[in-house]
Amino acid sequence: MTRFLLYLLGIGLSASVCLAAAAADGPLNVVACGADPTGRADCTRLLQELHGRRVPLFYPNGTYRFNGETLDFTGGVAFESRDGVVIRNDLSPQPVVVSDDQGHLIGLQQNPLELDERALGPRGPMRSGRLVPPPLSEASYPVAVDLIAHWYNDGGLECRRNGGGWIGWYYWSWAFHAPSTPGGGAGDPYDPARHPLLGFYRGDDPVVLDWQCYWLAEYGVKAVTLCCGAADFDGWQRPDAEAHWLYQLFHRVPNFQRLKYVLWPPTPWVKATPENRRKVEEGWERVIDRVYLRHGNFYALEAGGEKYPVLFVYEGEALRGVFDNYRGAEQTAAFCRRVAARFQAAGYGGVALFVRHATSDQLMSRAALERQGVLYFSASYSEDSGKGRTYAERVASFAPAGGPRTILNTCTARHSQAPHPSRWVCPGHTPALFGEQVRKAVAQVQTNGMLRIVTCYNVAEWAEGGPGLQPNRQDRFGYLEAVRDAVVLPSGSAVRTNCVFELGR
Repeated sequence: MTRFLLYLLGIGLSASVCLAAAAADGPLNVVACGADPTGRADCTRLLQELHGRRVPLFYPNGTYRFNGETLDFTGGVAFESRDGVVIRNDLSPQPVVVSDDQGHLIGLQQNPLELDERALGPRGPMRSGRLVPPPLSEASYPVAVDLIAHWYNDGGLECRRNGGGWIGWYYWSWAFHAPSTPGGGAGDPYDPARHPLLGFYRGDDPVVLDWQCYWLAEYGVKAVTLCCGAADFDGWQRPDAEAHWLYQLFHRVPNFQRLKYVLWPPTPWVKATPENRRKVEEGWERVIDRVYLRHGNFYALEAGGEKYPVLFVYEGEALRGVFDNYRGAEQTAAFCRRVAARFQAAGYGGVALFVRHATSDQLMSRAALERQGVLYFSASYSEDSGKGRTYAERVASFAPAGGPRTILNTCTARHSQAPHPSRWVCPGHTPALFGEQVRKAVAQVQTNGMLRIVTCYNVAEWAEGGPGLQPNRQDRFGYLEAVRDAVVLPSGSAVRTNCVFELGR
């Protein structure tokens, strides 16, 4: 006990001496203040003390053990070299204080100790970690196609759906280092590709969202589609609202303005009743009136000299079920025309619909809709236009249908992680193979004179599909680099507008 007290006293004396010299000598050297750069001694208390003084710190190369929940970076910190300094905890040899591939300090990963419901309680909020806000992206690239990434946020949401809520929204415990974590299923190995570089993050944290948007913009992504379903945009400012992460994007995330957005209005599979038709129509009106007509950075097609704001329709045939009960499509077409009229009243040419499970042209004429201000395109969310058991086989057989009213889709991966119920099995995804798929899609667009747009599944749906376009422990920025290498044109190339659609095609 006496030796331990002397050790604590020594930490206090070392920190005091360093702090006294800081004003004259510049940043504090954490090793000179007593931190162990060999990784043998736990430096948690000392590093928290030094960071808590909010003075500039300097880390010589080495490994530092830190098992705390938070660090304060407001005083500034510098490393002798980016790869030479490792600040890690006892869960893994990987660093928990991380930087991106451009050298920007990201900070201490969220939930670095991988706390689960046993530690936090059945609805316990996760507050550990400390991220540094990213810079504002200034990227502006000429691109071969506009890449639009689908964003379903399945991480860290504090919403209470139907009065419930689930601690799994704070993390993916099946991806933790401990394979026996409740909910993960015994025997599921730790998968570094399922471990975000941001940590097991809060998906409605504006700093988390800002980093995600910053990286998307920096690597050549043009726009994102945002899952909003039957979101209540009147109450989306409440932390427990399902659409709160969208509120954060639109109001508190500077880098979101560097992207364009496309929203998913509600398309539920429900019975064709007057009440359900009213609910669906009101849901679309809320999306248009509360978001599109108030936030101008939406993605739009240009046709005939006018703008057509784009909506992504997740279930096109579900709409036909609601409005026509699958007996023709007359009322569904009339509904689409009312949507267009709402935009036309605000000064736009109409609306462009990118439709998954689109209604056939035989049932609902694209040409007839176009004359009423509705541009109707077949699009996908997770289709990869390939065949085979493995990702490599599907990329090799990539053969999408072409046509002027088809939007091609690509997939970072199509392999689910247990216990996600989708149970997709398609092993072997890599950034290199994904890049090959995107290049094939770009070539298909160019060869067939299609609209110069390619969508991508996904931004951050970690449980179903794969790691997506957010950096992870295994691949870091590999998937984003694949996008950049496939769509960004050489410097000096003529900047073209990719979103022009020729009416009457």
